[in-house]
Amino acid sequence: MSRVLSRLEQASIFVAVLATGIMMLLTSTDALMRYAINKPILGAYEITEKYLMVAAIFLGFTYAYRGGAFIRVTFLVDMLPAPLKVAANWFSYIVSLACCGLLLYATGLQATQSLGDATTMATLPILIGPAQLFAPLGFLGLLVLLLVDVKRVSSGEALLFSQESPTDKS
Repeated sequence: MSRVLSRLEQASIFVAVLATGIMMLLTSTDALMRYAINKPILGAYEITEKYLMVAAIFLGFTYAYRGGAFIRVTFLVDMLPAPLKVAANWFSYIVSLACCGLLLYATGLQATQSLGDATTMATLPILIGPAQLFAPLGFLGLLVLLLVDVKRVSSGEALLFSQESPTDKS
């Protein structure tokens, strides 16, 4: 099970990084063509906005969670005695889990509704609906990681409480 989750997470991260790379290349090429030869790439802005940015952000949730990149304000919790610290950790964990579940449900409904819609981009005949699937996929990955991490909440070792941030790693 852990191996399957790891592979799915790696695929999600790969697609997020690929989307980021394509977004950078497309935006740079579009700007170059727009200003150098007055011929912008048709639909570059919409493809970036509707597909690439959404994929890069939502499919990167699991990487951000594992890397401790989520914003935490811990100065009060750090001063609590151990039993209260554990209670505060459980409270924040349950709230995070509930928010993630709620957002998964809401984005799933939105994606389901938009898949039945024939709305296309203004400049190209590309459906917008499939792009809406990136959000629930990202929240699903995050929810699975939160659920896998539940056994480490009491010890304070859950990734949600990681003291290390991505910039601290050497």
